[in-house]
Amino acid sequence: MKKYFKIGLVAIIWITLSGCNSNTASHALSDAIDKALVVTSGNKPASRFHFTGPEYINRWYFSNKNYKMNAPTTYQKDWVKMSGWRGVEDFQGAELILYFKDALEYGDLLSYAINVSSSVGEYGERAKAIETRDKSYIENVRKKYQYSKNSKTYYETHGKENYPCIVNEVINPKTLVPGTITQSYGCYKFNTIRNKYKSVSITLTYTKSPNLPEKYKHLAKEYTYKDLQKRAKRMLDSLYIKDEW
Repeated sequence: MKKYFKIGLVAIIWITLSGCNSNTASHALSDAIDKALVVTSGNKPASRFHFTGPEYINRWYFSNKNYKMNAPTTYQKDWVKMSGWRGVEDFQGAELILYFKDALEYGDLLSYAINVSSSVGEYGERAKAIETRDKSYIENVRKKYQYSKNSKTYYETHGKENYPCIVNEVINPKTLVPGTITQSYGCYKFNTIRNKYKSVSITLTYTKSPNLPEKYKHLAKEYTYKDLQKRAKRMLDSLYIKDEW
């Protein structure tokens, strides 16, 4: 999912804001986006979708064979002041995005993005360190993946079965636009004989570019990094990592 984050965002912005008109340029761009998504999603096109209000997204789940989890908390104002929530989904996971209405004109200057994916692996020293919340392991992770001076790495517990999670917070990641903060949760479940684990990766991406036009800065007072974190609590509390191995 992370591989096509920006491709998916561009696709959603274009299609939802410009509409499904029949001009050649629109179709050409749509075809190019679809081909890019096929390449990055395991030769399977990702599906794009949008919600028309909070009552619909509240009935939707992040879900595949490895996990199930509620959508974030949303409000009617998200469809009035902002774009409304859009999504991209494939067999690996899903991503939900909320951006300001003129993103097509100005670019990704104010947005929320939530990316979820999962994996299954062999239980080893790394999984054991996470299960026991080994402090030396988390310190090594922090040093190895020191994306910026302001990054933080620590353990938390989330989900219906109190899963151990590695949390990594990075301010202004080098790979994204200035004014971006990412907070990722890697949550783990282990089978009873301790030879396999399942992990669910949840990444919150908040963007507030310093280039945000003056007429939109009032939105940035409502749509904040802390607000995104509060909205994601509904997801983290409801996370269930399935038992099937």
